[in-house]
Amino acid sequence: MKTRLITAVVGIPFLILCLVMRGWLAELMVALLSFIGVMECYQALRAAKYNVCIWGGYFAALVMWPLSRLMGVLDPLLLVLAAMGISMTGVLLQKEPTFPNAAASVYPLVTCLLPMSMFMMMVNKTFGTVPGIALITMAFGIAYGTDSAAYFGGRFLGKHKLCPAVSPKKTVEGAVFGLLGGVLVALCVRHFFVFIVGYPMPRNSAAVVLGLIGSFIGQIGDLTASLLKRHAGIKDYGKVFPGHGGVMDRFDSTIFVLIVMYCYTLLLK
Repeated sequence: MKTRLITAVVGIPFLILCLVMRGWLAELMVALLSFIGVMECYQALRAAKYNVCIWGGYFAALVMWPLSRLMGVLDPLLLVLAAMGISMTGVLLQKEPTFPNAAASVYPLVTCLLPMSMFMMMVNKTFGTVPGIALITMAFGIAYGTDSAAYFGGRFLGKHKLCPAVSPKKTVEGAVFGLLGGVLVALCVRHFFVFIVGYPMPRNSAAVVLGLIGSFIGQIGDLTASLLKRHAGIKDYGKVFPGHGGVMDRFDSTIFVLIVMYCYTLLLK
């Protein structure tokens, strides 16, 4: 617990600093997290005995930041499609190409690279009148609000197992409390930016919808990450954050919520 607290005390202010400063520092941080997250996924898949092609994910993670800097805008879908093309080519050129290896090679691109590239695209842009940084903050708030509410709700009121084959400790009651926590934090973040910072933000009704959908998708992301760990027979994806595990351990739900926020920006355009 002491190690977890120390990591949080150091890591959270640094994350806030990067998001506040934005620009190249925030983009570089996202690119670094993307590379590590993709690497962790590949390592887990190899531990599960899949012969994955790693070149597509690594290539996309490496060019993500330079492209964002040079072009001023990053298209997440084009980046992932390019990575998929490289990955599929690599699998097909294997001595014994198989569909499971092809599917496993795509997994890190969809569950890590895609949302992280959306994260980078949103950092320095404004959508309509809503700053991307505010939506990113809401995504983090929804993810951690859901996680905290689900933990306490499940601990004190949990009786019915949610998905025991994947995560034995999660309960239906905890999941419901997680949804409520996600909505509450979404509204709090919305009011903070409107009344304290002075940024235009989505209406209360939109914040509620984003909280509900984001919380639900975030819990799916958490369970998906746990599913791969259980399949691979590993406890954590990595050791980047002492006491917390790797990038995919710490951001598994957040990156799924970022997908929801990115889809919302398409409506704001």
